[in-house]
Amino acid sequence: MLKKAKWPVSGFPRWPVAFLAGAALNLAFAPYRQPWVAPLALAILYALLKTVAGRPAFIRGLAFGAGLFAFGVPWIYLTLARFGGMPAPLAALACALFIAILASYAGLACAAFARLRGGDSLDPWLFAAIWVLGEWVRGVFLTGFPWLDVGYAASLPPLMAWAPLVGVLGLSFILTVSGALAVEALRGRRRGLLPVLLLLGVTPALAGLTFVHRAGAPVTTSLVQGDVLPTIKWRPGTLRMIIRRYLRLTAKSDGHLVIWPETAIPTYSHQLRRRFIPYMQRLARAGGRHFLFGLIEGNADDPNGPVYNAVMSIGRHDGFYRKRHLVPFGEYLPWPALLNPVLDVLHIPMASFTPWHGAEPPLPIAHARIGASICYEVAYGPLVTQGLPGATLLVNVSDDSWYGHSNEAAQQLQIAQLRAAEAGRDMAIATNDGITALIGHTGQIRAELAPFREGVLTVVAQPYAGLTPYDRLGDRGVLAALSLIVAVAGWRRRRARPSSLR
Repeated sequence: MLKKAKWPVSGFPRWPVAFLAGAALNLAFAPYRQPWVAPLALAILYALLKTVAGRPAFIRGLAFGAGLFAFGVPWIYLTLARFGGMPAPLAALACALFIAILASYAGLACAAFARLRGGDSLDPWLFAAIWVLGEWVRGVFLTGFPWLDVGYAASLPPLMAWAPLVGVLGLSFILTVSGALAVEALRGRRRGLLPVLLLLGVTPALAGLTFVHRAGAPVTTSLVQGDVLPTIKWRPGTLRMIIRRYLRLTAKSDGHLVIWPETAIPTYSHQLRRRFIPYMQRLARAGGRHFLFGLIEGNADDPNGPVYNAVMSIGRHDGFYRKRHLVPFGEYLPWPALLNPVLDVLHIPMASFTPWHGAEPPLPIAHARIGASICYEVAYGPLVTQGLPGATLLVNVSDDSWYGHSNEAAQQLQIAQLRAAEAGRDMAIATNDGITALIGHTGQIRAELAPFREGVLTVVAQPYAGLTPYDRLGDRGVLAALSLIVAVAGWRRRRARPSSLR
């Protein structure tokens, strides 16, 4: 009689499974948008951590994070190698180092869970709390990189209805704890599924909750997509061609508010004051229109003066919005005394912007007040919502052409969806080559323009007033709840120690 073969699980390395689970988590994000993958991937990671100590837990968490970011942000290599001029081996090394740093957050979170877990019903909640606290730290430490947080997977209804209540970090917790509780249910602790069932029952009802109200007449808005490659945009002698392209596209638009993308005019505002800016002012007065366009605020003749990545507003009221959170190595060089030689390798133009310090008031236009943000800033909830409740309409301008035909633009659009839902505001997004879109105040995409071609998207944006619960609390409420779970777990572990070891 043949004996049933047994798989030698004790000798089988588990980190490849963690790596594959992390890689699969990318299916939950744009452009794939399969949110059910998020709790499944985190459930696999949780199961892999249930019986291991700190070092194996760190390795499995590191492998999970490596899979997530290796397949989630390869566009960083594309930027460095294709547009940055960095040699391919050096670009690959820089990208691998960056992914390793990002993955280490997941490794440290898993090691912390392995140290604090107690083998009881609190473990799923502890795992989710530590995981989300790790996401928060990754989003703020050393300027932060809050990309591919699990909560962004909830960019589809009805899950997105939680965003104005708990924000992206709260959504990360919901998806992560759901996966961990499912693992406990498979192990016999089925009562742990009661919170998940309750969540599923409550979620559809949240769609009917309203925290904001319409404020004034809708604003017909034309979003202009110029499709100018970085290799052309920053080349000397192309400025007039670029301006003519945007003016030609604008002539085809009929929006009261016309928005051009980030650095649509790739030169200094000081050099535009003689002809271009007065021309745009006359155009605004003649048509009763309002223009927002990206440019560089500064004076090329003053080498020591500040240089801002900015949006200029021209219409009934003129003004500027200056970018506050810059992209490291793309818009400024950290530790310039140490890393200045890197600029000679990267060849990235305008890699020395100045961050604007302090809050920026909303830009007034007829029927609305604009809360502006530039590109990467949309990933930072507090930056987007700082203009509330004064801002009644959100605008983000961007230039994702640096990342080619990658998933970056789709990921950024997904992030913007959650920002709009958190704030309870429509968000108009004007990009250089995609994805130009209008997002409604509940986070759903209402219209978008095909990427990688020039065009104009004219939409009707509705201003809103009022504050959502997330606007009022920000991430403080969620962070306090997560910290409490970790504190209880730490206290429990301390109580469980023999008195001789205390």
